[in-house]
Amino acid sequence: MAQLPQLFEAERVALRAFEPEDLPALHAYLNRPELANRRYLPGGFPDAAPLSRKQVEGIIARWTEERKGLHLAVVLTASQVLVGHVDCEWGWDPYSPFVSVLIAPDHQRQGYASEALKIILRYLYENTPAHNISGAFADWNTPYREFARRRGFSESGRWRRSGFHQGQYYDTILVDILRPEWLKRKGG
Repeated sequence: MAQLPQLFEAERVALRAFEPEDLPALHAYLNRPELANRRYLPGGFPDAAPLSRKQVEGIIARWTEERKGLHLAVVLTASQVLVGHVDCEWGWDPYSPFVSVLIAPDHQRQGYASEALKIILRYLYENTPAHNISGAFADWNTPYREFARRRGFSESGRWRRSGFHQGQYYDTILVDILRPEWLKRKGG
């Protein structure tokens, strides 16, 4: 396997393009019930319903065709095992990309999301004109709220009653980290 650019590598995880052989692992973890309503899929794919292999092939195809974003596999550096994905989209505004990180349930709480987020933030702030990187999560997703806070993100707004989960409406919490805040955290 070709050596990954150091830019997309940390101590234990690396980010790389999705490959066809990632389909079984991606299909397996995207269908885990505990990830319903937080899989961060491209528009047109259900975020709570089970996905067929054909749908997951379509997701990979959409990610690889994206022109205004990055959709990268999170793999363990030692074994190249797929453990999650990072999405970064800037749509019409390259100065304010939107980022999400998802780690498969069997690999959560091991620091992989933190390393993956660190890689993508470093890439965006050192190689693009980004000045504000944002994310979003459902107000019921308290583990993500704490994850974002510990990584230097601040709450910047909310979309009220933006979704329906377990019989109740929920708000989507918006968070962001500005370039000067990131520089201060990284010691730069």
